[in-house]
Amino acid sequence: MNAIAPAPSSVASHVASRFAPDIIAAGTGAQPQYLVTGGDQLFAARWQQDACWLPFHGAAHHVLVLHENGSTAVRKYERGKLVASRSRLGSVSFIPCDGTEWEIGGRCGVVHLYIGQALIARVAAEEGLGPAVEIDPFFAIRDPWLQGFFQMLVSEVELYGSVPASPDSLLLSQSQHLLAHHLVRRHCAPGRGALPRTEGTRRQPVLTPRQLRRVTEHIDAHLATPLGLADLAGLVHLSQDHFIRSFKAASGMAPYQYLLRRRLEGAAELLRTSDLPVEAVAARMGFGSAAYFSTRFRAFLGVAPGAYRRMR
Repeated sequence: MNAIAPAPSSVASHVASRFAPDIIAAGTGAQPQYLVTGGDQLFAARWQQDACWLPFHGAAHHVLVLHENGSTAVRKYERGKLVASRSRLGSVSFIPCDGTEWEIGGRCGVVHLYIGQALIARVAAEEGLGPAVEIDPFFAIRDPWLQGFFQMLVSEVELYGSVPASPDSLLLSQSQHLLAHHLVRRHCAPGRGALPRTEGTRRQPVLTPRQLRRVTEHIDAHLATPLGLADLAGLVHLSQDHFIRSFKAASGMAPYQYLLRRRLEGAAELLRTSDLPVEAVAARMGFGSAAYFSTRFRAFLGVAPGAYRRMR
């Protein structure tokens, strides 16, 4: 996610014509309230949409939709045939990149995550599945994990406000991988490589002390540098999925949460021992904006950075 800002007057000027928000903007006549782009295979947008007819064909990404508010009069068609109707507030739907039409009966608020098939295929390969894995095109379901994921990602993104700053690259890569992993394991279409639901009985791998030290030393040496999940996993020769679980089992935290904690600890030390402006401390510790740094610092230590400095 390399930018968050109020959406430009033309989404089409922002990305290629087959990008899913272009199709949605053309069909609804609306523009997203904000559009978060960049990264690898995951993008996001928040929309307020009025009643409309929306053909969704030929997109470069699938769409995961959280129905936040407004009208639930939503109908789904496949090649002109009604197949589902009536959404629910708080529900989640998965829209494949081609082959559906949507009738939106009234104004509603939604959050979209745009997911590349390449990401799903990569995660499926890590699970030992073939490249033809497909996600079930579910409609208006209750999935607490997905609802929590939306809440986490939206909260993290919106901490940046309207400043065109970049949410952390490790947060994005970790988040997109966890999302694809959940979709592949829990919502794989029947007959398309669905996995048995044995998650609770799988042995959780753990990094050895030497492996954990190698990763944490690398993170500590690059606090101000964008870090990707693939880079960290490569240090210990693990797949990204196995690395996330192994690192958390060994350290008690997911990789991004560990990175965030070390950045905040480093920032606290700089505030105690230097006269650097708060903005410079934020930049030196790898925070994309001073406002985001201040919010995170207050949550971590209970005081704002300036107040913390005055306590030394």
